Amino acid sequence: MSASANSPSPLHLPGAERDGVIDPRITTSARLAALRATGLLDGASSAVLDRLTRLVTRLLGVPVALVSLVDDRGQFFPGLTGLGGWAGEQRSTPLSHSFCQHVVASESMLIVTDAAAHPLVRDNGAHTELGVVAYAGVPLRGDDGHTYGALCAIDTTPVTWTDEQLAILEDLASAAMAEIELRASIKSLVAAQVKWQSLVSRDELTELLNRRGFADYAKRYLALAERANTPFLLVALDLDDFKAINGTLGYEAGDAALIEMATLLRSACRASDLLARLGGDEFVLLLANSGVDEMHRVRERLLEGLEHRNQQVGVERRLSVSIGIAVWTPEDPKSLPMLQRLADEAMYADKRAGHARRTHHCESATSADPLPYITS
Repeated sequence: MSASANSPSPLHLPGAERDGVIDPRITTSARLAALRATGLLDGASSAVLDRLTRLVTRLLGVPVALVSLVDDRGQFFPGLTGLGGWAGEQRSTPLSHSFCQHVVASESMLIVTDAAAHPLVRDNGAHTELGVVAYAGVPLRGDDGHTYGALCAIDTTPVTWTDEQLAILEDLASAAMAEIELRASIKSLVAAQVKWQSLVSRDELTELLNRRGFADYAKRYLALAERANTPFLLVALDLDDFKAINGTLGYEAGDAALIEMATLLRSACRASDLLARLGGDEFVLLLANSGVDEMHRVRERLLEGLEHRNQQVGVERRLSVSIGIAVWTPEDPKSLPMLQRLADEAMYADKRAGHARRTHHCESATSADPLPYITS
């Protein structure tokens, strides 16, 4: 097939059945959503669909075969054989260069013996610029009733298509559609699995990681620290007097306090750090590739955020936290359960000592203040 020097863009040239107007059967929202769900638009390819098009060329004796998916921007070829030039390179053409759009619009087979003599396609760019002369396209129809596109056989000289050739094309179109629907089903299952994993690993109230999610990610961080020989901190935090908040102001106020705490932690930490709510008023942080200096910075940002919150007009109860820190180093490696235990012990020691009340005097907190971390 011939190709023009300049490649029309399927995203910018108007695709039209006639006179620049796209057939409404091509642009229905449900059909377009089904197309997007395949994951086979915009230059995607499928080895299985490529093999099917090679089979078409061998069985029908034509130089070009395409699996064409047609949306409102153009046609895309996740399966192709024999298509050269810009159309083959980008696996797509605008609708101005598409015979397959007519298969979708009519939801039926389109047979063209000689495009030069066919009123529907004689002015189509696929004929005038790409050299398509003979064309046989059968619908790719899904179980959902939508016509996704066409499986087509193409020649550069006139062809009188036989019933046997068309029957072969229809059988192979069924196989192509089965592969397309399988791909869409797999994509949907993967998306559902990702969503499920997110749901089971996230705390519904604060949207931080939950206990399970933190455990999974912390194992990966530990493995990375072991490979890179870099330290990290595990920080246990506990809201002070949380039961009193629930008891005096109600559970909605308690939930609001937990959400506020989660927001403050996000502001104080880096995007690379792990933040989780383990349950109740218990939070945990994992500060990757960090020493005590980084914890000083996190602590200062957190205390400043708490003090700013506590000074707001209308605040019914001040928030403060107790903090415990455990350090992992390559020289003194510890298991995650051990780090959690050490951090918890430090946090409860901080709570007993009343260190959490330093949030009432944030202006006096400096990086030189002692931190309740434990290394052994």
